[in-house]
Amino acid sequence: MLSNLFLTILFGLAAGQEEATTSDQWLITLNTSIFWPTATNYYYGPTTGPEASAVSCNAEWVEYAGRSEGLWSLGPTATSISLGSYATSEGACRTSVSPEAWSDTHTGPLTTLCDGIPRALGPRETATQYYPGTGPCITGYTTYTNTETLYREPSPVPDCALETSDCIPIWQTYSSLSSSWEDSIITSMPGDTNSPIRPADCPQTNREYPEANPCSNCHFLPASATLFYWPISTADGDLCLQNGTTVPASGLSTAIVNGATFTSPSIYVSFTSIYAWSNRRGHAGFQCGVDHSDVVISVNPETISSVRNHRNAKYPTIGTAYPFNFAEFTPQEVGNYTQSLIPWPQFRGGQQCPLGDSNTCSIIRDDYSPWLLLPEEIRGVDPGWTVCDNDWYIPPVTMVALDRETITVTSTPEPTAELFAAAVAKNALAASTPQATTRGW
Repeated sequence: MLSNLFLTILFGLAAGQEEATTSDQWLITLNTSIFWPTATNYYYGPTTGPEASAVSCNAEWVEYAGRSEGLWSLGPTATSISLGSYATSEGACRTSVSPEAWSDTHTGPLTTLCDGIPRALGPRETATQYYPGTGPCITGYTTYTNTETLYREPSPVPDCALETSDCIPIWQTYSSLSSSWEDSIITSMPGDTNSPIRPADCPQTNREYPEANPCSNCHFLPASATLFYWPISTADGDLCLQNGTTVPASGLSTAIVNGATFTSPSIYVSFTSIYAWSNRRGHAGFQCGVDHSDVVISVNPETISSVRNHRNAKYPTIGTAYPFNFAEFTPQEVGNYTQSLIPWPQFRGGQQCPLGDSNTCSIIRDDYSPWLLLPEEIRGVDPGWTVCDNDWYIPPVTMVALDRETITVTSTPEPTAELFAAAVAKNALAASTPQATTRGW
């Protein structure tokens, strides 16, 4: 039987001093009965010895949670209204400066060649955005009301704490009791003291889903990548028909890049870091092999491919692979400017253009970032990578021509007021490109 003092505090104002009584695991009040569990019926373990305190504490929380749910079912008792405020702003209160992207309005000169696609002339511009809008910056505060619905609550609240290690045997006992009870009954009746109540306030250890061999079904996760190639040009060709004659570069056969010697005809791909991960999606997968930093591989230029219309993700959009045509990156004279003339299909399929919407990337800017199908040579970096997918998560690459005897590549963040960029290792050979930031895809 509950004390008169407790019943008066709990129900006096809301129930007009109506009497409340208990019978077994039921509380009778407000002309209704609610389930009213008692802690002593929910000792999931010994009541003496070193485990007793955790068992008793859990029983108190089971009792409190069950009684709270019952009182909540009686409906609210009142509402509480409070006032709050938050800061507001309008006008150009913040400014972000970043390299021009497909969604920005191009303000510089344009030209249209035989493919009919407008091309931005000159270096990539910068774009300025203002937040939350334009015009003078005006700040202030907006007030609001917050309405909270109040319900009856049991008293007292348990003052003990439950630790994960103490809860392991409690969960085991609960599971055993629950299985036995479910096997013994046909229908469940409220208030059955033999029915265990889930110890929801007892923390559980994380379930583990081991994986026999993460390398048997895996994919690569590269960070920034740079492709170093020997310049190639075309003669007597048409930009749209792509029917020119390839003219290999002559003269240079070696180049020193950040102290490393690169020798033609091999091209070279540099990664600031790369590792591999299991393809498992339903549960967290595991790493295949180890992390590798400042990786440089030499590749046969005839076997390397770019990928159009690709997107990296846990469920990626796998693009279409095409052979790299390095002549596309050769600077050409266009009016008063010297720049590469990337064909429209290649540009539209690059990393810098969104997928799906035909209205995006309406002009060709000097920001082409081709997707690189990871070369087979990458498997030689780690012995576990023999069967990893090389087209699931792939890098957009920065292209660097081996057109000088000595080349120094540094990582320079793009100018932006709000740019979050991972630093490239000091001795890496990769230039600044978008990076994989989610570990474990």
